[in-house]
Amino acid sequence: MTWKSLLVHLKPHTENSAALASALSVAKTFEASLTGLYAMRELAMLKLVIGPDSAAAREAEARDAPLVRATQDQFLKACADAGVAGSFEVAEGNSNELLCLAGRVHDALFVDAGGSLDGRGGDLVEECAITAGTPTIIVPQTGAKLFGKCIVVAWNHSRQSAAAVHAALPLIERAENVIVLLGQQRDALPSVTRRPRADIEDYLRRHNPNVRVSPFEERDSSSLQTAALAAGGDLLVMGAYGRSAWREFLFGGATRAVVNDLRLPVLMAH
Repeated sequence: MTWKSLLVHLKPHTENSAALASALSVAKTFEASLTGLYAMRELAMLKLVIGPDSAAAREAEARDAPLVRATQDQFLKACADAGVAGSFEVAEGNSNELLCLAGRVHDALFVDAGGSLDGRGGDLVEECAITAGTPTIIVPQTGAKLFGKCIVVAWNHSRQSAAAVHAALPLIERAENVIVLLGQQRDALPSVTRRPRADIEDYLRRHNPNVRVSPFEERDSSSLQTAALAAGGDLLVMGAYGRSAWREFLFGGATRAVVNDLRLPVLMAH
C-alpha cells in the first residue's frame, strides 16, 4: 500500500513549519506529490461582505500578495531541495473548510499542532480530524520531521480506532516496529452471544511481522501519550472522538487531551 498525493497546510514563514518538514519526509519516502494550501480568510470575508470588486478587497489582495509569493517561493524551494514534486495553491475562505475540501482528494493531510481557526478560536486540528474524511497527521513544533520507525496504535475495537489503523496501513507496513496499546472495548454489542475472531495483532501481522501488543489502561488524560513515548513510539495512531465531540468538550477525553498537549506526531481518523 502507498500514498501518492499529500496535502499540507501552509502559513506565513513556512520554513518554521514542523508539518511541512514531516510532509516532505513522508512524500519523499512514498515518492508522492505534495500540495501546499495557503488559505486567505480575511480576503474571503471582504469579498462576501463588501463585494469581490470592492476597493477594500482589491487593497487587501494587493497587500497580501508579497506574503503569498514569499510563502510560495519558500514552499517550492523546500520541495525542490527535498526532491519532491510540489504544487502551491491559494484559496479563499476558512482554513478548516478549505483543508477539509481539498483533503478529501488527497491521501493524507498534515497540519501543525495548536493552529486556531484563523484567529476565530476553536481548533483547526480538531476540525480537520473530525470532518476531513482523510487521515490527519498533527505534528508538534518540537516533533522530529522523521517518524514512522516505531508506530504506536491506540486500539479499543471502536470504529474510530479501526478507521485510524486502516488509514495508517501504508506507514505501518514500512515501520520497523508496531506496538498496539490494547485498551478496553467500548462498543456495546447486546446481541452477541458468540464472538467472531477479531484479533488486531493477527491482522496487523499480515501487514508487518514486527507487531507486539501491550495492555493499556487509561488512568488520566495524559496516559496515552505517556505510554506511547515510553514504548519508544515516534508516531501515535488513534481514532478521533470515540464519543461525541460535545461530550469530550464537556467531560474531557483522549482526543482532546492529546490535541491540547501534543508531545509526538499523531495520525487521527474519525
